[in-house]
Amino acid sequence: MRKQETKWFSLQILSLRAEVTKEIRLLLVIVSLLISQGCVHSVKLRSAGGETLQGRYRFARENTGLMQVKRADGEVLSGRFAQVGRTAFVKSYEKTFGSGSIQEAGLDKAPYGHLTGGVFPKSYSLTGSAYREVPGDKGGKSATVLKGPLFYWTVLLQGDRGTSMDCFFIGSSYTNHGFGSCKSHTGEEYSADF
Repeated sequence: MRKQETKWFSLQILSLRAEVTKEIRLLLVIVSLLISQGCVHSVKLRSAGGETLQGRYRFARENTGLMQVKRADGEVLSGRFAQVGRTAFVKSYEKTFGSGSIQEAGLDKAPYGHLTGGVFPKSYSLTGSAYREVPGDKGGKSATVLKGPLFYWTVLLQGDRGTSMDCFFIGSSYTNHGFGSCKSHTGEEYSADF
């Protein structure tokens, strides 16, 4: 009888361990979901006419992420952004905004590391920096400078009502903040800050 009691006791301990392990796994899943919800960042787009669009983005894996922007009419534009090299960024930017719409300096031999600068219209390039001027609220100009190393994102945002927007972002790896430009399928241009 003693052996049967010991066997029963061993089975009870194994069963209890399995239940505790399941509870720990469930707790880890819940904590990871809560943490991932906290990793949402904001992005703001402003047109030359003063229209402001609010959005958000979060990182995914392999240098990608998800972005959503809500238009004033309630349409939600969403898309997946991807990190690209500076040369590909400049070519795509000029394809969208026109030849000569972006000024750059330096050679880009590395796809991500040791970038020598990439810049938006009316800007100047320094090693590891980007500069942008946009019209300010009171008629003047507002300047933004980013210090590198820099990263480059592109994203095609598409809405559920047929609106689409090509967006280009430059960010600083030091601050994880940056700026960008977007152009809708109707030709409306936006400056962006994140």
